[in-house]
Amino acid sequence: MNDMKTYLGRLYSADEVAELLNIEMVTCYEWLGDGRIKAMKLGGSLWRVRDADLRAFVEQSIKDGRR
Repeated sequence: MNDMKTYLGRLYSADEVAELLNIEMVTCYEWLGDGRIKAMKLGGSLWRVRDADLRAFVEQSIKDGRR
């Protein structure tokens, strides 16, 4: 179990991602759904984003010149 916890790291909910990125929930769900932000869908409706994937999204967005 520790290996899995180490691999997954911190998991963010869609609400937390929207707040951290200062975006509307509608936008957050759109980005999660189309794969722009790499995420896991649990139980059919719960989204979780690994810290590493959120960081990668932000870093790529900076490189692409997005805000």
